[in-house]
Amino acid sequence: MNEQSIIIDHFVDRFVSYFNLDLICECTGVDRDVVQERLNQLLTGNVIRKVSKYEDIYVTNRGRYNINVATIYCGNWAFDLKACQDICFLLEKNQIKSIRQLASKMQRSRQWAFKYLEALISVDAVGICKSGYYTKDINMICKVGSVIKKGIISEKRAECGIRPQRRRKKTTKTTNHK
Repeated sequence: MNEQSIIIDHFVDRFVSYFNLDLICECTGVDRDVVQERLNQLLTGNVIRKVSKYEDIYVTNRGRYNINVATIYCGNWAFDLKACQDICFLLEKNQIKSIRQLASKMQRSRQWAFKYLEALISVDAVGICKSGYYTKDINMICKVGSVIKKGIISEKRAECGIRPQRRRKKTTKTTNHK
């Protein structure tokens, strides 16, 4: 590895925001062809990733950037890729049958657990069977938030034969007024 590659690597490692080829050339003083070649190496090594289909805009692939989803159903909900990974690893280790169990294991609210499960099931990263939730394909978590199907959890539960549990009616206490 030559000195110019080390300079480019330090820039990529230290730069906090999005960057492109011109910015690296301007900040490091390295030739454009050398920078392009090194960016291609970093892309194939999964150190950086391209964030735009149409322009050459890159970001360091550290898993710290959230995917912001603006859908009619979710509003402006930010899905954290680290949290998605944690859910998938938790489902691999433990047998989780309900959203309540997942919420308590993750130490989050039931609504949070429901939103994440719905998003993960929508992209086929997580599945449901009689014994509970399981991780199907952890590589699909990068697509979380791109498609969210409303009601997919109840739909998948019905497919595998899990009936919804009947909830008990809350009884109100009657007090004797004097």
